[in-house]
Amino acid sequence: MPDIQQTLADLQQRIAEWALATRSAAWQTLRPFFPAFAAMTLLLAVIIAVGIGLRWRRERIFHGATLRLIDAMDGTEYEAFLAMLFAHLGYRVEHVGRSHDFGADLLLTSRRRQRIVVQAKRYSGNVGIAAVQEALGAISYYGAVRAMVVTNRGFTDSARELAARSGVELWGREQLAVALARVSEKGRGISPKSAYNRK
Repeated sequence: MPDIQQTLADLQQRIAEWALATRSAAWQTLRPFFPAFAAMTLLLAVIIAVGIGLRWRRERIFHGATLRLIDAMDGTEYEAFLAMLFAHLGYRVEHVGRSHDFGADLLLTSRRRQRIVVQAKRYSGNVGIAAVQEALGAISYYGAVRAMVVTNRGFTDSARELAARSGVELWGREQLAVALARVSEKGRGISPKSAYNRK
Protein backbone atom coordinates (compact mmCIF):
# COMPACT_ATOMS: atom_id res chain seq x y z
CA MET A 1 0.00 0.00 0.00
CA PRO A 2 2.77 2.50 0.78
CA ASP A 3 4.32 1.70 -2.62
CA ILE A 4 1.14 2.73 -4.41
CA GLN A 5 0.95 5.98 -2.47
CA GLN A 6 4.60 6.69 -3.23
CA THR A 7 4.03 5.86 -6.91
CA LEU A 8 1.01 8.18 -7.05
CA ALA A 9 2.96 10.94 -5.31
CA ASP A 10 5.85 10.50 -7.78
CA LEU A 11 3.42 10.54 -10.70
CA GLN A 12 1.72 13.65 -9.38
CA GLN A 13 5.10 15.37 -8.97
CA ARG A 14 6.16 14.42 -12.52
CA ILE A 15 2.87 15.73 -13.93
CA ALA A 16 3.36 19.01 -12.05
CA GLU A 17 6.95 19.27 -13.33
CA TRP A 18 5.80 18.48 -16.87
CA ALA A 19 3.04 21.09 -16.68
CA LEU A 20 5.53 23.66 -15.40
CA ALA A 21 8.03 22.80 -18.15
CA THR A 22 5.29 22.94 -20.81
CA ARG A 23 4.06 26.31 -19.54
CA SER A 24 7.61 27.65 -19.50
CA ALA A 25 8.30 26.36 -23.03
CA ALA A 26 5.03 27.82 -24.30
CA TRP A 27 5.88 31.17 -22.74
CA GLN A 28 9.37 31.13 -24.31
CA THR A 29 7.87 30.22 -27.70
CA LEU A 30 5.08 32.79 -27.68
CA ARG A 31 6.84 35.69 -25.96
CA PRO A 32 8.48 37.00 -29.18
CA PHE A 33 5.03 37.21 -30.80
CA PHE A 34 3.41 39.33 -28.09
CA PRO A 35 4.49 42.67 -29.63
CA ALA A 36 2.91 41.60 -32.94
CA PHE A 37 -0.27 40.49 -31.15
CA ALA A 38 -0.40 43.79 -29.28
CA ALA A 39 0.15 45.78 -32.48
CA MET A 40 -2.55 43.82 -34.29
CA THR A 41 -4.98 44.34 -31.42
CA LEU A 42 -4.24 48.05 -31.41
CA LEU A 43 -4.70 48.25 -35.19
CA LEU A 44 -8.07 46.49 -34.95
CA ALA A 45 -9.13 48.86 -32.18
CA VAL A 46 -8.17 51.87 -34.33
CA ILE A 47 -10.04 50.48 -37.36
CA ILE A 48 -13.15 49.88 -35.26
CA ALA A 49 -12.93 53.36 -33.72
CA VAL A 50 -12.55 54.99 -37.15
CA GLY A 51 -15.51 52.99 -38.47
CA ILE A 52 -17.67 54.03 -35.54
CA GLY A 53 -16.57 57.65 -35.99
CA LEU A 54 -17.42 57.64 -39.70
CA ARG A 55 -20.78 56.01 -39.05
CA TRP A 56 -21.56 58.55 -36.33
CA ARG A 57 -20.58 61.42 -38.64
CA ARG A 58 -22.75 60.09 -41.47
CA GLU A 59 -25.60 59.46 -39.07
CA ARG A 60 -25.35 63.05 -37.90
CA ILE A 61 -25.27 64.37 -41.47
CA PHE A 62 -28.04 62.23 -42.94
CA HIS A 63 -30.44 61.49 -40.10
CA GLY A 64 -33.45 63.73 -40.35
CA ALA A 65 -32.17 65.33 -43.57
CA THR A 66 -33.96 68.41 -44.86
CA LEU A 67 -33.75 70.23 -48.18
CA ARG A 68 -31.77 72.98 -46.47
CA LEU A 69 -29.24 70.43 -45.22
CA ILE A 70 -29.02 68.91 -48.71
CA ASP A 71 -28.32 72.37 -50.15
CA ALA A 72 -25.32 72.67 -47.80
CA MET A 73 -23.78 69.34 -48.87
CA ASP A 74 -20.86 69.06 -51.25
CA GLY A 75 -21.09 66.82 -54.33
CA THR A 76 -19.65 63.74 -52.64
CA GLU A 77 -21.97 64.02 -49.64
CA TYR A 78 -24.92 64.54 -51.98
CA GLU A 79 -24.14 61.37 -53.93
CA ALA A 80 -23.79 59.40 -50.69
CA PHE A 81 -27.07 60.87 -49.45
CA LEU A 82 -28.88 59.84 -52.64
CA ALA A 83 -27.41 56.35 -52.36
CA MET A 84 -28.96 56.08 -48.89
CA LEU A 85 -32.24 57.53 -50.03
CA PHE A 86 -32.60 55.07 -52.91
CA ALA A 87 -31.55 52.18 -50.68
CA HIS A 88 -34.37 53.11 -48.27
CA LEU A 89 -36.72 53.27 -51.23
CA GLY A 90 -35.95 49.62 -51.97
CA TYR A 91 -33.20 49.74 -54.58
CA ARG A 92 -29.85 48.01 -54.55
CA VAL A 93 -27.35 50.84 -54.99
CA GLU A 94 -23.89 50.88 -56.51
CA HIS A 95 -21.86 54.09 -56.37
CA VAL A 96 -20.13 54.42 -59.74
CA GLY A 97 -19.53 58.18 -59.78
CA ARG A 98 -15.87 59.10 -60.27
CA SER A 99 -14.02 61.50 -62.55
CA HIS A 100 -14.70 59.12 -65.48
CA ASP A 101 -18.18 57.94 -64.53
CA PHE A 102 -19.55 57.67 -68.10
CA GLY A 103 -22.55 59.81 -67.22
CA ALA A 104 -23.77 58.08 -64.04
CA ASP A 105 -23.10 58.63 -60.37
CA LEU A 106 -25.32 55.82 -59.05
CA LEU A 107 -26.45 52.57 -60.57
CA LEU A 108 -29.74 51.32 -59.14
CA THR A 109 -31.15 47.82 -59.42
CA SER A 110 -34.86 47.49 -58.79
CA ARG A 111 -36.56 44.49 -57.21
CA ARG A 112 -37.40 43.39 -60.76
CA ARG A 113 -33.65 43.47 -61.50
CA GLN A 114 -33.94 46.45 -63.83
CA ARG A 115 -30.92 48.77 -63.92
CA ILE A 116 -31.39 52.52 -63.67
CA VAL A 117 -28.61 55.08 -63.99
CA VAL A 118 -28.74 58.19 -61.84
CA GLN A 119 -26.94 61.44 -62.56
CA ALA A 120 -26.71 63.43 -59.30
CA LYS A 121 -26.55 67.22 -59.53
CA ARG A 122 -26.35 69.32 -56.38
CA TYR A 123 -26.54 72.83 -57.80
CA SER A 124 -27.38 76.31 -56.66
CA GLY A 125 -29.29 76.94 -59.90
CA ASN A 126 -31.26 75.01 -62.50
CA VAL A 127 -29.71 71.95 -64.15
CA GLY A 128 -29.19 72.22 -67.91
CA ILE A 129 -29.45 69.92 -70.89
CA ALA A 130 -25.91 68.52 -70.48
CA ALA A 131 -26.96 66.48 -67.43
CA VAL A 132 -29.77 64.84 -69.41
CA GLN A 133 -27.37 64.07 -72.27
CA GLU A 134 -24.90 62.50 -69.82
CA ALA A 135 -27.66 60.34 -68.33
CA LEU A 136 -28.76 59.25 -71.82
CA GLY A 137 -25.20 58.22 -72.67
CA ALA A 138 -24.94 56.22 -69.47
CA ILE A 139 -27.94 54.02 -70.34
CA SER A 140 -26.12 52.03 -73.02
CA TYR A 141 -22.76 52.01 -71.21
CA TYR A 142 -24.21 50.49 -68.03
CA GLY A 143 -26.86 48.37 -69.77
CA ALA A 144 -29.67 50.23 -68.02
CA VAL A 145 -33.33 50.36 -68.97
CA ARG A 146 -33.76 54.00 -68.00
CA ALA A 147 -32.06 57.07 -66.56
CA MET A 148 -32.74 59.69 -63.94
CA VAL A 149 -31.29 63.08 -63.16
CA VAL A 150 -31.76 64.06 -59.51
CA THR A 151 -31.10 67.60 -58.32
CA ASN A 152 -31.80 69.71 -55.27
CA ARG A 153 -32.99 72.53 -57.54
CA GLY A 154 -34.90 72.64 -60.84
CA PHE A 155 -34.29 72.16 -64.56
CA THR A 156 -34.01 74.43 -67.56
CA ASP A 157 -36.68 74.28 -70.25
CA SER A 158 -34.27 72.62 -72.70
CA ALA A 159 -33.40 69.94 -70.13
CA ARG A 160 -37.11 69.28 -69.55
CA GLU A 161 -37.81 69.07 -73.28
CA LEU A 162 -35.01 66.60 -73.98
CA ALA A 163 -35.96 64.52 -70.95
CA ALA A 164 -39.60 64.38 -72.06
CA ARG A 165 -38.63 63.25 -75.58
CA SER A 166 -36.03 60.70 -74.45
CA GLY A 167 -37.76 59.25 -71.39
CA VAL A 168 -35.23 60.45 -68.83
CA GLU A 169 -36.88 60.91 -65.45
CA LEU A 170 -36.20 64.24 -63.76
CA TRP A 171 -36.29 64.64 -60.00
CA GLY A 172 -36.17 68.23 -58.88
CA ARG A 173 -36.62 69.79 -55.49
CA GLU A 174 -40.28 68.77 -55.21
CA GLN A 175 -39.67 65.10 -56.07
CA LEU A 176 -36.76 64.99 -53.64
CA ALA A 177 -39.02 66.36 -50.89
CA VAL A 178 -41.67 63.72 -51.70
CA ALA A 179 -39.06 60.92 -51.50
CA LEU A 180 -37.81 62.26 -48.16
CA ALA A 181 -41.39 62.32 -46.88
CA ARG A 182 -41.95 58.70 -48.01
CA VAL A 183 -38.88 57.55 -46.12
CA SER A 184 -39.92 59.53 -43.03
CA GLU A 185 -43.43 58.05 -43.14
CA LYS A 186 -41.93 54.58 -43.06
CA GLY A 187 -40.23 55.63 -39.83
CA ARG A 188 -36.79 54.81 -41.12
CA GLY A 189 -35.06 58.13 -41.34
CA ILE A 190 -32.01 58.44 -43.56
CA SER A 191 -29.36 56.29 -41.97
CA PRO A 192 -26.08 55.00 -43.42
CA LYS A 193 -26.63 51.49 -42.14
CA SER A 194 -28.27 50.27 -45.35
CA ALA A 195 -26.78 52.65 -47.86
CA TYR A 196 -24.95 50.42 -50.31
CA ASN A 197 -25.79 47.10 -51.91
CA ARG A 198 -29.16 46.72 -50.26
CA LYS A 199 -31.38 44.20 -52.02
